[in-house]
Amino acid sequence: MLYKDTIREKQLLKLAAQRGVCVSIFLPTTPLTQDAQADRIVLKNLSKAAMEQAEAIADKRQIQAMTDYLEDLQTDDEFWQFQANGLAILLTPESIKTYRLAYTVEEAAEVSDRFYLKPLMSALQTMSAYLLGISQKSVKLYEFTAAQQLEQLDVSDLPADFSEVTKRTLQRDRAPAGKLQGDEGAEILQRQFLRAVESAVRPIVSGSDMPLVLATTKEFQAMYQSLNSYDMLAEQGIDGSVEGLPEEEIRQGMLPIVKALRQQRIQQWIELYYQRQNESRTIANLATIAKLALRGQVSHLLVESDQVQYGTLSDLGEITMSDNRSAETYDLIDEIVVRVLENGGEILGVRQGEDVPEELMPIAAVLRWS
Repeated sequence: MLYKDTIREKQLLKLAAQRGVCVSIFLPTTPLTQDAQADRIVLKNLSKAAMEQAEAIADKRQIQAMTDYLEDLQTDDEFWQFQANGLAILLTPESIKTYRLAYTVEEAAEVSDRFYLKPLMSALQTMSAYLLGISQKSVKLYEFTAAQQLEQLDVSDLPADFSEVTKRTLQRDRAPAGKLQGDEGAEILQRQFLRAVESAVRPIVSGSDMPLVLATTKEFQAMYQSLNSYDMLAEQGIDGSVEGLPEEEIRQGMLPIVKALRQQRIQQWIELYYQRQNESRTIANLATIAKLALRGQVSHLLVESDQVQYGTLSDLGEITMSDNRSAETYDLIDEIVVRVLENGGEILGVRQGEDVPEELMPIAAVLRWS
């Protein structure tokens, strides 16, 4: 089981507003408790590198306070029993915050007057999805996590099966006279069953931006689509009853669907970019995007999640680039992401290897106006 933490956009923006001595440490971790000792050693090395950087902007008292926080964390056996695939540690002389991430991250130790937050962006837009498995004999709701694992969710009021809702098995032409019978009666009962399922699932998925994938027969998929009120219900599902299927087979069936949904989102962004390009409402230049982001002019931003460009950004939007990491600089792409989020823009993080035109990497923007 992954012990992951939830990160919301409001949380991210609150962290982004922090100023002072800010230390950001990221490392990949293992959910296997018996292998966590290696992760502690990595953290010890990253902590040392971070404190050496911090000497440029922090006094001895502040460095000692942060060192104490990190040493306490390294020796906390209970903390290391419950991990996921990545760990973020955001540290100041006054506090320490940790976030267990469902996805892996690259090792990083960054010190500046603000936190380095771009690795957390994937927590806002993971390749996750809900999976709703429906058959006459069982109903289950899962989360397909960013770590590509299935985790069954506990849903109150979710019917256990068809008969719990309809008080009968699905039989055709055997009902007493005057009762529901035949194909028409069967369809009415099926819709009654699926309405109960949809009603139970709706409060769980509402407000989320994760797709909902159905794993059921084509007949039930079509019916559920007609009853559904969740905007992110995916058109593509796992066809056929999953009753009795091992969860590993269901998980394997989800992999190509989630990948396709991810690529669909990227393709929609690219199509929007080239559509707005004809209206002179696009830009793929870091310096220009920085200025426009401060003005609230950027509506959609695409960034390469693993790309870093150190420097500083003035209140007027002027950037000064640096080839070297230091406590006086920070990741400009990270800073632009924050400014766009603050102004209500949408962010899409991509990586090398995903099907994105090279001209849009490492950063590209769609503008609200030209």
